[in-house]
Amino acid sequence: MRIKGLRQCLAVLCAAVLSMGSLAAMPASAEVKNLVSNSTFDSGTSGWDTYQASGGKASLTTENGKLALQIDSVGKLNYSVQCSYDIIPLYKNGVYRVSYEISSTTDRYVEAMIQQNGGTYQAYTWKGLDLTAEPQTVDYEFTMKQDSDVMSKLVFNCGLENEEDLPAHTIYLDNVKVELVDDSKVDYTSVLPYAPSIMTDQVGYQPDETKTAVFRNVTSETSFSVVNADSGQVVYTGELSAPTFYSSADENNWTGDFSAVTEAGTYYITCGGLDQSYSFTIGNDVYDSLLDDSVKMLYLQRCGTEVKDSTFGHVACHDTLATVYHTNEKIDVSGGWHDAGDYGRYVVPGAKSVADLLIAYDANPESFSDSIGIPESGNGVPDVLDEARYELEWMLKMQDSQTGGVHHKVSCENFPGYVMPETETDELIVTPVSTTATADFCASMAMAYEYYQKVDKDFAEKCLNAAKNAWAFLQKNPNFIFSNPSDITTGDYGDTSDIDERYWAAAQMWRATGEDTYRTALESMRVQNGMDWMEVGDYGNIAILTMDGVDTNSDLYTRAKTSILKEADKMKGLSQSNPYGVSVSKYNWGSNMGVATSGMILNLAYQMTEDSTYLDTSRSNLHYLLGNNAMGECFVTGYGTVSPEHPHHRPSMAKNQAMKGMLVGGVNSGLEDSAAKAYCANSPSAKCYVDHWESYSTNEITIYWNSPLTCLLAMNSTARTPGHDDIISGDVNQDQTVNTADVVLLQKYLLGEVSLTETQAKAADVQANNTVNGFDLAVLRQKLVQKDDNTSGKDDTKGNEPSADAEVLADFRKGATSLFEASDGWTNGNPFDCGWTKNNTSFDNGVLNLTIDKDSSGQYNYTGAEYRSLEHYHYGYYETSMKAIKNDGVVSSFFTYTGPSENNPWDEIDVEVLGKDTTKVQLNYYTNGVGNHEYMYDLGFDASEGYHTYGFDWQKDYITWYVDGKAVYTATSNIPSTAGKIMMNVWPGIGVNDWLKPFDGKTPLTASYEWVTYQSTAKAN
Repeated sequence: MRIKGLRQCLAVLCAAVLSMGSLAAMPASAEVKNLVSNSTFDSGTSGWDTYQASGGKASLTTENGKLALQIDSVGKLNYSVQCSYDIIPLYKNGVYRVSYEISSTTDRYVEAMIQQNGGTYQAYTWKGLDLTAEPQTVDYEFTMKQDSDVMSKLVFNCGLENEEDLPAHTIYLDNVKVELVDDSKVDYTSVLPYAPSIMTDQVGYQPDETKTAVFRNVTSETSFSVVNADSGQVVYTGELSAPTFYSSADENNWTGDFSAVTEAGTYYITCGGLDQSYSFTIGNDVYDSLLDDSVKMLYLQRCGTEVKDSTFGHVACHDTLATVYHTNEKIDVSGGWHDAGDYGRYVVPGAKSVADLLIAYDANPESFSDSIGIPESGNGVPDVLDEARYELEWMLKMQDSQTGGVHHKVSCENFPGYVMPETETDELIVTPVSTTATADFCASMAMAYEYYQKVDKDFAEKCLNAAKNAWAFLQKNPNFIFSNPSDITTGDYGDTSDIDERYWAAAQMWRATGEDTYRTALESMRVQNGMDWMEVGDYGNIAILTMDGVDTNSDLYTRAKTSILKEADKMKGLSQSNPYGVSVSKYNWGSNMGVATSGMILNLAYQMTEDSTYLDTSRSNLHYLLGNNAMGECFVTGYGTVSPEHPHHRPSMAKNQAMKGMLVGGVNSGLEDSAAKAYCANSPSAKCYVDHWESYSTNEITIYWNSPLTCLLAMNSTARTPGHDDIISGDVNQDQTVNTADVVLLQKYLLGEVSLTETQAKAADVQANNTVNGFDLAVLRQKLVQKDDNTSGKDDTKGNEPSADAEVLADFRKGATSLFEASDGWTNGNPFDCGWTKNNTSFDNGVLNLTIDKDSSGQYNYTGAEYRSLEHYHYGYYETSMKAIKNDGVVSSFFTYTGPSENNPWDEIDVEVLGKDTTKVQLNYYTNGVGNHEYMYDLGFDASEGYHTYGFDWQKDYITWYVDGKAVYTATSNIPSTAGKIMMNVWPGIGVNDWLKPFDGKTPLTASYEWVTYQSTAKAN
């Protein structure tokens, strides 16, 4: 495969770390310039802001040319009142000068810092200040020792300190400066992004559809080639179009049509000296896995029930009774989906999401399966209907039984931290009834009546009765009703009109019942448009236009059709006006939802007219979402070569891993969060996107952005191949039994020794993601060794026996061994906040003890312990029995290592238990110094409470990690190849608080090991 090695590598690496439009131009050398633009407050409070929480109350103004933070209440926390300035770019190794004048009308203590703007809010520099009425000048320098952070924040914590409440007072600030005074050691290139030169849909195309690639950075090239990725053979050569300038992306573009390539397979595109495109697939089933995952994402968003998943699984959350706002009434509103990156549940977007799913099913029922891996899978009902029902059941609980009105939302008072949902345990509050929620509820329940008639007639009738009660409430309350209490800071989904919601409700009620009451109401209304949560009129139009037996000559039908076709023509024109074929005129918040819903409207226009240009445009909008865009980004997590890895989504943030199948909000030229402002300040509108945890305005996810993606995929998918669901997952050799013979066959396939038939490959695709790799092998092994959901039922307080197949056994139960030695008298440096000493290695109570302690010599802050083999070992199976340390800021490990100190490349394979959460283990490896392969596995037990075995099977083409004999994870790319020493160590960290949490200095802390084994053969299963 021809690749411009360095640049292509950077494409994936940089995109994996951070996708962005374009950073501000980097200076060649530091010009001493104040990074605070409004430092003397000549522009009032511009650029400065306050944060108030947990009882804090304050306002920001200026007095006599100074910033004045007027504090009425300091609240309950040190950060209950904050004054801050965005954005301070800090570069690693840069030297900065910070200065300001500060005073307070009341003597008090405040904290001043420049900190991470999100995540752990790590402080890069910090000062504690005792303020009086006399202004004091703070002036000092610091060196940025952490990785570059171009969106850090200058913050003054002015909340509660020392448990002392304070009277109302004012803090004054003036002459604020943050200056980069020395950048001689700064590497600015470390934060520059990669932009591909050839853009395609990174997932793929249907064989018979129009296929277009977009090119940029073309110099003299006039043609392009499509290459089969498996054979390396050119299968098609085409001519580039003439260039056009796309102002929204500030680039010249060329296009290349390769519709002639129709044979199923995996391909990439080349063009002269440009880097080749990312690979893509052509095939009838190209969207099947993505369609499944777009629905399964909703299962992983479920609230109020146990969610089973190896990464994002959790116990039931938010299952306590909720308080109706400003009353003493408690009601059960458990269930439903977490709305977005937070854990609120909102009727308005929930109703839209359900509608999209039901429209998707109606458009192409054969595209949906009953086997995507949710609890209801296999019940004979398509999983998309099961999943929609889970939300509908919750919505029914949100209806007031007396009035028929529907409560707008349920959430806690404030947004939670970046935690898993079961961790948010604050009081749940149900906000008042709104007419928008009631009308949306009415419409979606009427839809449910239609679609669940053949699934569960009783449930269908229940939905229709609820819809009728909601309609009755709307008739009794003709005026718009909505209020979001000011003390509830979660999303409001506010609106200024309910006309479009009532239009949709009337259309669905007429469709569901055929009754003239609803038709008359509908005829009295103007046609409404929109498929956003705020404007839902087109859902009413879709209800009319796709209604069985509708009179196509009626005024209602004609009005709706005219409106839809007018919109579709506008969308088609927008698509034709830009090289990427996207129907967008302005890139606003949630632009990707607009792209997806445009695709839905265009597909409906095609169904009504059979004009194929509408279908082509619908598909081009889908291709935009999946990679054919100015960012070169597949906007769906887990798909394509480059996709979001840091979505603003609390479970993903808590697990440091993007949940698969989520559509992010996408390009937003409004720059409405700190990350977007920092990374996209100089970007053209079509490139204002950043893959950053904190970019909620471009990189958040929502259920109602995913649902139109599901619908667009269904509309553009073919029916599932009959019999596909009958294939037994894991039965690779097709003998109707899943056993070790299947493991052996799959392993031989992965090693290139055998090939698989199409049916065998489908059975080998255990993860159901249209790819067969080492992850499928690991999951298959896990299926065979896992007897139940428990960890084999053993008593983990007792010892484990080493394998009888071991060729090397260091049995610490018998004391020290001549095979190993203790490290002594040196240190690794950061992030190890310790020196190694053999005195911290001991053999007591039949185990090896490695201890962290204070350093009595004064040379280091702490001492750690490391025990390492004398010999180097290569491919084979490594295992230990270990009890880890439970304490923030420390690591207990088992690993192999070799590196430059031995004149070798840095190759390492790790098993690390982080003391901050000993219910998980981190698995990682380095090849020639390249890491970033971290995988966090949920153990299902506490590693500090007993002995468990941890091992890894290191072979030429893969590494499979094991816990208590069970395969839990497999890596298959860039595997280490250099023999290393077997090591165990324990150590406290420094400068890695966001990874380990701060170490509290507690000592001594001890991890214990029973034995270590090695065998040169692969682990048998």
